[in-house]
Amino acid sequence: MAEYIVEVDAQGKVNLPLEIRKQLQVEEGDNLIFRAKEGKVEVEKLPMGIDDFKESLTMVGIVEI
Repeated sequence: MAEYIVEVDAQGKVNLPLEIRKQLQVEEGDNLIFRAKEGKVEVEKLPMGIDDFKESLTMVGIVEI
C-alpha cells in the first residue's frame, strides 16, 4: 500500500495524489464519500451522481477526530 503526505490548505482542502485518483478512477465532477472511522478517514467514490442519493444522504453531525 502506497502512502502519501498532503498538506491541508487554509480552506481545509487537500489534493488527491494522481495515483489515488487513478486507482479510484476519480475524475473532475465525481463525488466522494468521506467516513471518519477509529481516528482514520476512509474515502470512497460514489458510483453515481449525488443527485441520485439526495433522499438517502443526510448530515448526521460533526465528528471530531
